[in-house]
Amino acid sequence: MTDRQVRDDVMTLFFGGHETTAVALSWTWYLLAQHPEVDERLADELRTVLRERPPAVADLPALRYTKMIVMESMRLYPPAYGIGREAARSTEVAGHPLAAGSIVMIMPIWTVHRDPRWFSDPEVFCPERWANDAVHRLPRFAYFAFGGGPRQCIGNTFATTEAILILAAIV
Repeated sequence: MTDRQVRDDVMTLFFGGHETTAVALSWTWYLLAQHPEVDERLADELRTVLRERPPAVADLPALRYTKMIVMESMRLYPPAYGIGREAARSTEVAGHPLAAGSIVMIMPIWTVHRDPRWFSDPEVFCPERWANDAVHRLPRFAYFAFGGGPRQCIGNTFATTEAILILAAIV
């Protein structure tokens, strides 16, 4: 790799890998502050699972409610609210011509995550909606906090792991 490629990759990891997790956790704290019953259930889970020790990766399978909170927070307030793409070739989308090299911003994440077709009471913070692996019963792209398809965020698993463990450690 050239020095420029290394720098670009480091910047991508720094901004894409940490800023977005920080934003997701900021919204999570906001939501927990408004929902003390969720905050208490989270504390109960952490007392039971961690028993006053720091969280570890091995704890992830047992931190189910903590994960549901992170997912619900990212549903309501996705850290990346839109997706940008560059047209590789000239084309037409919904009757609108696009020249090769045109940048297209796709901004539906916030809207789709609040669509009542996919989420009952879509404006309500309800971590329990993610119980029983509900994400796998949704249509494709009904929940896409990390984008989707071949350009889905490469760090989605790391970011989710990081968010769950940081939330657990701070609580």
